[in-house]
Amino acid sequence: MHVIPPTPRQREIELQITARYDKEAKQAIARHNKKAGKNPYTRKTQDKPKPDGVLIRKLMNQAKLRPRDLAEKVKIKPDQLQKILRGVGTDQAVLDCIAEHFEIETKHIIK
Repeated sequence: MHVIPPTPRQREIELQITARYDKEAKQAIARHNKKAGKNPYTRKTQDKPKPDGVLIRKLMNQAKLRPRDLAEKVKIKPDQLQKILRGVGTDQAVLDCIAEHFEIETKHIIK
């Protein structure tokens, strides 16, 4: 296979293209790093406390309660209780009711 060497003008154009590509790549990397510095995954409920679902489940097991039974006693919907067990932020009043039912302080079931 025979390769023809580039002319001086072709070399100059190639250098300009690679220089432009390098500059754009550096800018793109800088933009990415700037965005990556911020944590894109934040909690939607910044003002609501995050419950300790593992501890609540252990307390339910000790009391031999099912989630449905606890939801009835605390007077919340079962799907809301499932969110609490997963550790999603919820209202303080609901956590107070759960803590009162298990006869513990609310601060113990908040992460």
